[in-house]
Amino acid sequence: MKEFNIALLGKWCWRMLVDRGGFWYRVLVARYGEEAERLEVGGRSVSHWWREIVKIRDGVGEDDGGWFAERVSRVLGDGTNTFFWLDRWVGDVPLCRRFARLFDLMTNKFSTVADMYARGWEEDGEAWSWRRRLWVWEEDMVEECRTLHDIVIVQSNVSDSWHWDPDIHDGNTVRGAYQTLTSSVSPTADVTVNLVWHKQVPLKASIVAWRLLKDRLPTRLNLHRCGVLEAADTSCVSGCGIDESTPHLFLHCPVFGSLWQHFRSWLGVSGSDP
Repeated sequence: MKEFNIALLGKWCWRMLVDRGGFWYRVLVARYGEEAERLEVGGRSVSHWWREIVKIRDGVGEDDGGWFAERVSRVLGDGTNTFFWLDRWVGDVPLCRRFARLFDLMTNKFSTVADMYARGWEEDGEAWSWRRRLWVWEEDMVEECRTLHDIVIVQSNVSDSWHWDPDIHDGNTVRGAYQTLTSSVSPTADVTVNLVWHKQVPLKASIVAWRLLKDRLPTRLNLHRCGVLEAADTSCVSGCGIDESTPHLFLHCPVFGSLWQHFRSWLGVSGSDP
């Protein structure tokens, strides 16, 4: 029964979140608003129902519907309705996950494929706009990202479309989603679980580590997603000017990231920065 309810919810998500011309999408725009052609989460008074739907769209959590976003991809046309970083339109995962470091540094995270193509995504193109000057290894990542677009053809006068990957013939149906869920193999327990909840680790440390792995810490970006902070207040507390996400705060921040060197020195081990 649980799988059937999730499959039914997935069917409705397909209609509400990807059918921009549909009735329900227009209702949600009127209720919660739209920014950069993307439905807003809403403020503090938003319903619990809508928060769960947004989790499915954003793929938050293992049990909240991340499976749905992994099975919906974009078929590129003119690129006007496809987000360059957020939608899965080239490769197996969205570019914001494959190149998380670059996404963190990008000034405009809501650019469409058409926008990037028009500004030029070739080497030294105006589409690549960063918060700061890139390091050499970050420039190598940009080159890797660019090579993915060498075979991409932007088709003018052809609208972008959505693609339900498990069934290319019948599209998204409750029955197809149910069969996908029930036939999938349950993943094995991650070995990190045993390390995080080890009996010799203090409980408060285990809780912080678990929330860190699940991206449930109250970073400013997460607080913005929950409607607590405005979009203008998501910059890192260190003052570096980059959005305060979990990977940035613990790994990439030029201020707090430097603490790794002190940790290694204290433990007497050697290694490179994340």
